[in-house]
Amino acid sequence: MSARRHWDPFEGDISVSTPDTASTRQGIALPIWLKRLPLPLALVGLVWTMAAGVMANSFPFVPIAATTLAFGSIFLVEILENADGRRLVRRVNIARKKGWSYTGKFLEWQMARTPVRDSEGNYERRSQRVKPPRLEKIEARIPELTKVQAGSFMGVRLDGEFWGESEQDHLPLWVAVGAMQMEAGLGTPEMRRDAKGGRGGFGQFFSLLGAYRIDRNTGIRAVIRPENIVNKGPLDRDIKTESIQFNERFHISGRPLSSGNGHDIAQDVLRILTPATQAAMLDLGVRFHNVGFIVDDDVLFFMAQDTLVGENASEGGIDRLLPGMLEEFEAAKLSIKRYVE
Repeated sequence: MSARRHWDPFEGDISVSTPDTASTRQGIALPIWLKRLPLPLALVGLVWTMAAGVMANSFPFVPIAATTLAFGSIFLVEILENADGRRLVRRVNIARKKGWSYTGKFLEWQMARTPVRDSEGNYERRSQRVKPPRLEKIEARIPELTKVQAGSFMGVRLDGEFWGESEQDHLPLWVAVGAMQMEAGLGTPEMRRDAKGGRGGFGQFFSLLGAYRIDRNTGIRAVIRPENIVNKGPLDRDIKTESIQFNERFHISGRPLSSGNGHDIAQDVLRILTPATQAAMLDLGVRFHNVGFIVDDDVLFFMAQDTLVGENASEGGIDRLLPGMLEEFEAAKLSIKRYVE
């Protein structure tokens, strides 16, 4: 497919080629119980091997063979299902229906031989996964919504990007998405349910990160992110609103973008955090696992994390539900944009 140029919050504008998926193999949609089976079998095999190594007088051939087969079945399931191929087809189809562009190539990790210090302090070259420059640029611009925040949230994992125009106001937007498999078989009942009616221990954890241009230059950088659980009492020193509930849920900070700005930064941030903005964020905090946003002069960045569990987390369930999740995310982002402008 020919390249198209789009507004981009990090490059200014960017050329994107949506991949052709006509020849992409989508794999087999395996039942969830079969996808979950190899890992516990491998763990049991490891315990069996260690116990046999301690108690047996001979080499534990059978436990090692069983453990090897169990670990091999993990890779076999991945090959049969080809989740990467199915994910690519799913997202390209979404982009085409919306008139957007999509690619994951800018966020692909690569293997490279890099110098690593060994146990004796000497350097040697080893093959390691290298973070893509695009991801480093995203994290450098908005670390509060992308990197792990101890005691706050686990950060985001991104593996694909959309560019296009919003269906509601036809303004340019950028949306990045990432998914991570999770296992909550021993988790709380809340962890084993999702907002779409799904129930179960197997799930997918989604991160969504988007950006819009807003219609004014604020001159500040305002950050509203999930509150740190240890920020209590004298440690709780961020900007405060009149809402106790909002203050307990979110950490609020800001700074001027130019040294000549003599305004009270707290007042500038609170002009963005109107009661309507706070109400919208609290409502979204009920709907999504985590939410936060950054206003960086005339760009609004918005982050939301969501889960799908049980049958909703199967490949067929994600095929069915991801378009609606993106619609909800776009609507949520628009609600915040409308109040901060």
